[in-house]
Amino acid sequence: MNSTPGTEIIEVASGIYARLHENLTNAGIIVGDEGVLIIDSLRMPSFARDLISDVKLITSKPIKYVIDTHAHWDHSWGNEEFPDATIIGHQNCYVEMMDDQWNEEWRSKILTGGDPWAEEAKIVNITPPNLTFDSSMSLYIGGRQLELLYFGRAHTSGDVFIHVPDEKLVFTGDVIQDRRVPYLGDSYPADWPETDDKIAELPIDTFVSGHGPNGNHEDLLEARSFIHELVNASKNAIQEGRNAEQATESVIETLSDRFGDWVGFDTLDERIPEVIAKLS
Repeated sequence: MNSTPGTEIIEVASGIYARLHENLTNAGIIVGDEGVLIIDSLRMPSFARDLISDVKLITSKPIKYVIDTHAHWDHSWGNEEFPDATIIGHQNCYVEMMDDQWNEEWRSKILTGGDPWAEEAKIVNITPPNLTFDSSMSLYIGGRQLELLYFGRAHTSGDVFIHVPDEKLVFTGDVIQDRRVPYLGDSYPADWPETDDKIAELPIDTFVSGHGPNGNHEDLLEARSFIHELVNASKNAIQEGRNAEQATESVIETLSDRFGDWVGFDTLDERIPEVIAKLS
């Protein structure tokens, strides 16, 4: 399948695809009887258009649904390219995407980042979900049940999980990743461990995350352990009265043996002071 350069499309179950984009953001594609459901519209309209082209390699059916796993720009700023689709997300995702200050802070970071898509950020029409839910929602695509689940705050305030019970499969957004340190900047570290505990109870064999490769249930449990150990080590450093620099060194030392080879661990020290501040 000759998809967009840098991407790989993997059929993880019959009619269900993980579109993995190396070093960028993944998407999901679920083909039903009459239409297609997309999981995450990607970072810019141009990326969404590439995604639409890749869907056409699989099926000629129209895209009827888009699910935002969360509000971060690299997962949702392609929404405007789906004007005829129902865009679904958690209510908190809607609130975050309607927050002008939130939007402009992200836009400013992107514009000064120097990435190839930076200039496109100037013209993005940020498009929030037009259908939201609070705790759970069911969709039936081609007779297959999809459970949209909210377990609490974690990576953002509105992370949702798309569980396909019959296939023992879940799309996890950025909350669960395989051997990768997730972005912690907008996170809720006090809540994240409990959210992960709930995800771990799902009877799944495979997960598709927002970045990096697919994982299995053992990988999911390891991702949960990372968050638990990060939060516990940070709390211990706070209780010991360490300053930000000392706390960061302590947390890195605690985690390095088990997680030091993970993607993104080399920059974890830049985020730990923020985690400490949120837990203090």
